[in-house]
Amino acid sequence: MSNYDDICRKINALKRKYPSLRSRTDDYIFSVLCIKVHFFKNSNQPLNENDIAEIIVDSPNDGGVDILLSDPNSEAADLVIGQSKFYKTISSETVLNAMLKMARFYKDMTTGHYENFNSQVKSRFLTLYSEVGEESKIHFVFYTSAPKRKSISSTDIEKKFLEQFIDSSAIDISILFVDDIVDEISAAESVVQIVPKGKIRIDDKDNYLLYKDYAAIVNVSARSIKDLYNEHGKTLLARNLRYYIKGSNEKKVDDAISETIEYNSESFWLKNNGITIVCDDFRLDGREVHLSNFSIVNGGQTTYQISISKNINDTNDFYLTCKIIKIVRESEKDKDDFILEIAEATNSQKAIKNSDLISNAPEQRRFKQVLLEEAGIFYQTKRGDNVPKKYNFSYLHTKLDVVGKLCLAAIFQEPCKSRNNPSVSYKKDKPYYNTIFNGDRGHQAQVAKICRELLYIDYYFIKKFLPKFKRDNENELDSNDLISFASISRRTCVAFVALAARYYQGNITHEDLVALTSEQSDSNDLYKVFRKLGDMKSLLPIKLYTDAYDVALDKLFAAFIYNGTDIYSESREASPKPVSETNFFKDDKNYYKIIKKKWRTFKVKINEAFANV
Repeated sequence: MSNYDDICRKINALKRKYPSLRSRTDDYIFSVLCIKVHFFKNSNQPLNENDIAEIIVDSPNDGGVDILLSDPNSEAADLVIGQSKFYKTISSETVLNAMLKMARFYKDMTTGHYENFNSQVKSRFLTLYSEVGEESKIHFVFYTSAPKRKSISSTDIEKKFLEQFIDSSAIDISILFVDDIVDEISAAESVVQIVPKGKIRIDDKDNYLLYKDYAAIVNVSARSIKDLYNEHGKTLLARNLRYYIKGSNEKKVDDAISETIEYNSESFWLKNNGITIVCDDFRLDGREVHLSNFSIVNGGQTTYQISISKNINDTNDFYLTCKIIKIVRESEKDKDDFILEIAEATNSQKAIKNSDLISNAPEQRRFKQVLLEEAGIFYQTKRGDNVPKKYNFSYLHTKLDVVGKLCLAAIFQEPCKSRNNPSVSYKKDKPYYNTIFNGDRGHQAQVAKICRELLYIDYYFIKKFLPKFKRDNENELDSNDLISFASISRRTCVAFVALAARYYQGNITHEDLVALTSEQSDSNDLYKVFRKLGDMKSLLPIKLYTDAYDVALDKLFAAFIYNGTDIYSESREASPKPVSETNFFKDDKNYYKIIKKKWRTFKVKINEAFANV
């Protein structure tokens, strides 16, 4: 069976699994297959039919884009823009044209030129782009079921693609042909979690460093690692946190590894961190180490580059550091937990973030306990924390950066800053951090309950309100303006609801708003006023998770969007340069411009929203 035939078989399997796909074309389902095996094989949440309907945007006037999603494996809301070609053969020109079309789409959308695109793709892009921040990547992916011809140079295509951008530092690229996609399928379907038996060669007889009786450090032969990978493939990496991933960021590391192998292999030991193997048992025998039930859990990129190198053979070999760890646990669950601990500890591909550095701080541990006890919210202080099933709803679990974003938007009333630079809300040397996380039990309990509401408000906007708003307004004369503005205003709507509720309860006064909407106000002024939560028992004076709560949200969201669209339109018409919604909401001054110019209307709407309280 050819790889193309294998793809066709997988497409038919998806039709059987997802009833909504049975009426779709094979081209459409090929896109589903690609994102499923590329982005969802290691995701905590499986790909469902609602996800598919949102992610696949293939339709007339889609701007050459078939796929739009926020990478579920990214912690920085990386935006994925993709196109797929379900072809048997493909040319270099076709691939390049498809990539260039995606580049034009991205540039048009970010500069407010929406007129050539349908409402679905426009709304989807703006919604996802509203969460893109300074740390986010824009990941362009191209998939095809055709094989890669010798005449096709991915490097040349990537170079011409990147020339379309003045600054390409945030751009990531993946071009996958049929062999690559079949590899992704194999990785996603891998059921063999470890290699049952194998051996590696070391540099000298009995040259090893033992740690007690369950770990050793050796210098392993690159050729023996290459032999293992060629025999077992990705099964050798099955217990790693990630398989080998193709992308421009990884390419930089790949090129460095490949260059060292080819031109300076004797320095490989010095420059490379080596690999880590976990196993049920190992036995040292002269220049051989015999392994049973084992997997490489760190060093996947190194292993892959060694496996494909033509410079490693019987006459040309070198050595690298290898740590071997025996699994000293009894039950299968304990073994799995142990392997995960080792994999997480030894993998260093992901950069340490500010949130990682403070995850074990005393106030973070206290806040986690308070958030669970007072608000029923599971708080992931560390990357990799597993969310218990009873907290699976997205508004019942959270993590530090999400709390930081929501609190910066709602408590401190800086929604645009929360999107563009959220880290300011959780750096320990910033006043925002102490207001949210430090304080006595009573203060932390108050913040925890407000966070519970903010999580629900954010969820309700994106999952419930926005789809309904689009349906209700799709036939209005100004539907394009309204829907575009609504799609980008998620964080500002959350901030406005918080402002409205605090004003209604007397926590924020009319005098405060007069001062804060003046041209002279700045972040320090905002912080001094908004950090004082007073004796508020809840954010909205309505019981959470009720119809009345949802109705109040509907009224407040709609009020901000209708009135905000008017102010944005005025600003766009008055500006000598094009102003897109995304650029408009890069500056919190525009949020306050809406508040100031429409406050008389907003007061009426706030009273209406809380009329029955």
